[in-house]
Amino acid sequence: MYNIIINIIENSNVDWLGSDELQELKELKITMNDLVSEERFHEFLNLFEPTTSLALQEKNYSLLIDLYLNRSKIYYIIGDIQSCIADLKKITEWIDDHGTDGQRAKYYNTYATVCGELGDQGKNLEYLIKAKLIAIKLDDFLSLCKIYNNLGVYYLGEGDPKNSINYLLKGLELSKKLDKAHEDELMVLLKLNLANSYTNLGEFKKAEELFDFLFSYIEGKQMMKTSIYALQYKGLWFKAQKRYEEANEILVMAKDFASKNNDLILLEEINKILVDVITELDDKDQLIAIQKDYIDILLKIKEINLNQNIIQIEMSQNEKHYASMSTKDPLTTCYNRRYFEKNIKKWLKEAKMAAQLLGFLILDIDYFKQVNDQYGHLVGDDILKSVANMANEYLSAYDSIFARYGGDEFVAIVKVSSKDELMEIVDNLYNHIANTIIEVDGEKICIHISLGVSTNANGMITEYKELFKLADDALYESKRNGRNQYTVNS
Repeated sequence: MYNIIINIIENSNVDWLGSDELQELKELKITMNDLVSEERFHEFLNLFEPTTSLALQEKNYSLLIDLYLNRSKIYYIIGDIQSCIADLKKITEWIDDHGTDGQRAKYYNTYATVCGELGDQGKNLEYLIKAKLIAIKLDDFLSLCKIYNNLGVYYLGEGDPKNSINYLLKGLELSKKLDKAHEDELMVLLKLNLANSYTNLGEFKKAEELFDFLFSYIEGKQMMKTSIYALQYKGLWFKAQKRYEEANEILVMAKDFASKNNDLILLEEINKILVDVITELDDKDQLIAIQKDYIDILLKIKEINLNQNIIQIEMSQNEKHYASMSTKDPLTTCYNRRYFEKNIKKWLKEAKMAAQLLGFLILDIDYFKQVNDQYGHLVGDDILKSVANMANEYLSAYDSIFARYGGDEFVAIVKVSSKDELMEIVDNLYNHIANTIIEVDGEKICIHISLGVSTNANGMITEYKELFKLADDALYESKRNGRNQYTVNS
């Protein structure tokens, strides 16, 4: 049955605005949330470790719980139950002392779902009830809808389709109180499980109407796990009516999708049903092939279980590795503000002793807030990454440090032999980035930047604050004079 795991960060009650250091986490939280919502799972997983590293440094356990809940959801969706379990195990370190009631409801529902997948129905029901009580207390309709869905799944698994239908219909009614996006998401999942419950009750016409709607809705959408379940349940619908040829055909399709998704637990379920169907068809050659596949799947599951301790050790080692990654900005991968401020003081001190000329740059993306508001936070992130990559690429040819200072602002320090060389570097950097075009949904966005530049006057200026103010004043002039230009404070 199709359970729902609740762990998107949507309504987290975390105070993010306490310090400059937390601003970076605030931005990452928005990005990670958007990536999960848009099912850009690969990008979420790439950002996960550096984001959790920052959260650990700041001892922001509430964010860590949200991040691990989100990743456990992703692992569940892609069929990696073992990694899902590992993340739930990690959450137990923080949930009791640092979790909110809302996070506990999500954790209990997630844990119940996994227990159900692994056949422990006692734990499944125990934690679903815990989650339900908290969701009712909080008037959390979104969580409650998902819990009702999972209770419907539980009771059908226990051979009680009437009770299952009762909870699923409750969930459908409650989903009408949600916003459109969440209502649609839950409506599909609730109707999917409702169709299966009606099949078990022998109400095939009601189930067929739901299947017609579901296949129409799913068509053209990236809903792999939902598609697999829809095919599997339609196969059970055919099987219940002894229409074995049609059941075989659609279950083979479900098996192919599950195989592409590398979902071993679903593959095991589907192969079990196929063995029964092919036995009824008396197709000995296909039965032998299916039984061989079934044995191979069971061996793979056993191998995963045997290797789980090794995986846990590797994960622990990776966490220690990423905990030390405190010099890079997770989103753009250039240096972060902490690293920059630590090193520029040393550069200024050395420059004073050697009378070395240093150029200091502040780079700001023009109209960035309007781009974020119009096209969304993820498009803004793509622009930040593009600008950072172009600037890093150009400045890497010089003795320099380039960093993301915060938001859409970047800073750089570069060693030069003369002011003329600095002017050439600034002019080339500006032309390298300004007016770059990126395309979003067929619409072209032109990147505009403003720069402010100052120097240390060959070692005469030794305070970073003074150097920064001179460049910041120059940046203000660039903005005041129409943006998309650079100004040097001489």
